[in-house]
Amino acid sequence: MQRLLDADNEALRPIEVVLTDVDDTLTRHGRLDAATLAAMERLENAGIHVVPVTGGCAGWCDHIVRAWPVAAVIGESGAFRFRKTRGGGLDQCFVRPREQLRDEQRRLLELAGHALAAVPQARLAADQPYRLADVAIDHAQDVVPSLGREAIERLIGTMREGGARARASSIHVNAWFGDHDKASMASRVLEQDFGLSAVEQRQRVLFIGDAPNDESLFRSYPASVGVANIAAHLDAMQAHPRWLCEASHGEGFMEMAERLLMLRR
Repeated sequence: MQRLLDADNEALRPIEVVLTDVDDTLTRHGRLDAATLAAMERLENAGIHVVPVTGGCAGWCDHIVRAWPVAAVIGESGAFRFRKTRGGGLDQCFVRPREQLRDEQRRLLELAGHALAAVPQARLAADQPYRLADVAIDHAQDVVPSLGREAIERLIGTMREGGARARASSIHVNAWFGDHDKASMASRVLEQDFGLSAVEQRQRVLFIGDAPNDESLFRSYPASVGVANIAAHLDAMQAHPRWLCEASHGEGFMEMAERLLMLRR
């Protein structure tokens, strides 16, 4: 890994789309600073589209795509994509029929009951009622003190034993059925909504994130960036970002945005 400060301009100059994690990449302790939001708007105004890719719930994603300066949002670890239409409506694209996802979610909630029995300190995420497809178990958002790595691995292991996929973000363990993930939905969206082929995606798309559940995106995009707070997770990850920011959280996103904007001046 290199410092973003040392990144080759020629690798960054072609970037047209920034995929970004949300929790602890754009935010700090759940708060989005005005300066980070302004950086997103400056990117959009410069012709660099911003697409949040998050484990966050459908309710939150509905707000993000309507209120933030973004081109689209991918939520619940790749279960869907929301974007606004030219007429101002909401276009929704799901990885599978919505009713099938709801059926799968009911099974996931049963599995989550076993996981919570194994780790009583954990709890379902507060936003679970606003989710359409996956299940999120809180390990560091409202749970105080935050759970350690052993407890998080026990939660993940219990969900996987039940046939689900499970990954940890900086605040939740997200679990779902199926082969989709953040990267597979991102690839679909980039092709269908932005007209970028697989080759073009590797040349024109940058991803920035902070946690193990971002590994599929670090693996998929050569132009990948980690905000500084990813350092706490690197030894537990197999796929690492190409470059590291000097700053953490939203300030790291701003550092990345400024570097891209400098190349557009």
